[in-house]
Amino acid sequence: MSQETILVVDDNQKFAQSLIKYMLLPLGYKVAHAKNGQIGLDMAVKHQPDLILLDMNMPRMTGLGVLAALRQTDCDAPVIFMTAEGSENVAVEAFRLGVKDYLVKPFSPDELQQAVDSALQEIRLTRQKEKLERDLLISETVRQTVVTLSHYLNNYLVVLNGNIFLAQEGLPAQLPNHAELIETLEECEISVAKIEAVIKVLQKITNVKLTAYHGQVKMLDIENALKKELQKIKLRTKPRQADDNN
Repeated sequence: MSQETILVVDDNQKFAQSLIKYMLLPLGYKVAHAKNGQIGLDMAVKHQPDLILLDMNMPRMTGLGVLAALRQTDCDAPVIFMTAEGSENVAVEAFRLGVKDYLVKPFSPDELQQAVDSALQEIRLTRQKEKLERDLLISETVRQTVVTLSHYLNNYLVVLNGNIFLAQEGLPAQLPNHAELIETLEECEISVAKIEAVIKVLQKITNVKLTAYHGQVKMLDIENALKKELQKIKLRTKPRQADDNN
């Protein structure tokens, strides 16, 4: 369902309500209604709709008058012209002023939808491109962050792991009865291995394939990758623990 906003500018209340209720709202559009050209112009400038459906014959300001006035504002919403009394001269003038399409009343829902989709196509493509660029920027920022943090964590672990190794080498000879301290060091060694597993996963996700989530969104399966790395640690530590028991 679309979340785009359409402004209907038409002084015919009955036609406008029918258009909104039976054609636009069922398609998921947000709709606003202006009952004459001057109000429509003010609403267009203030609210910046995604599309304007503009009637030609209205009091106070005609559709052509609204079109001409819109071009003097910062509102660049595409416009679809609606009229029950079309003519070639009016159509030429409307297109000269930048109207996207021209519908003759009464028109069918299919005709309306085709005109709306065509008028909004450029905006939709632009928004998709902008979203893709934002997503790529966020993705690269996350990747660079992961790489940097992994580097620092790895450096700290090198120092920590080295100190644990030196302690394990010297303690058995100096403190043969301090089994609890030795066991604590072994637990520290296991914790270091787990942190190393986290680092490996962080490094992998900078180049990992995306997985489907809820059928549409793509995301990194970090949890599954971490489980695999932690399982490797369990397999490495089991034989060692068995030897200690013997």
